[in-house]
Amino acid sequence: MVPAGKVGEAAKTMAETHDDFIITGSTYPGPDPMIDVLAALDAKIIFAHGMISDRKDEILGKLINDIESLGIIPGIAVHNPIPTLEYAFENLPSVKTFLIPFNAKGFLMGNPTKLEGIVNENKDKYFIGMKTLAAGKLDVNQAYDYISHHNICCVTIGMVSVEEAKNSTEVALKYLS
Repeated sequence: MVPAGKVGEAAKTMAETHDDFIITGSTYPGPDPMIDVLAALDAKIIFAHGMISDRKDEILGKLINDIESLGIIPGIAVHNPIPTLEYAFENLPSVKTFLIPFNAKGFLMGNPTKLEGIVNENKDKYFIGMKTLAAGKLDVNQAYDYISHHNICCVTIGMVSVEEAKNSTEVALKYLS
């Protein structure tokens, strides 16, 4: 979750009513990253937002330190995966968790072949796929069959309807369990 608008309230309600509900979040990309909001919701992983991560500067390092200081696993979300991952591997060795665009169409992946290599070669890192349905351009079975052949430990799934949520979740679990 990104702690903006009513999302925090909804997450709090879910956490209070569902024992198996776990929050992972992304910092807010504005001047206040809202780490405190995510920490108060007991987020297990907080990703630096891609708008911050892709800048690859000292603000990113400070954000990672702030997250770690709370005893929360720091992660990096990326919109421009290859250069940002290379930067993080070299400059932020404590970061082991990455939220990256990853899909069979190569949508937002940069050089898909190179990104696949980076993901598959770094077994000591945890990659979470986002944009896995390529903005709705991929069949769910095709999407998760592709993901299952790479070092992706879990995925985020965009959903619009209850029917889509059920179908996408069932197919993802079939391929990724």
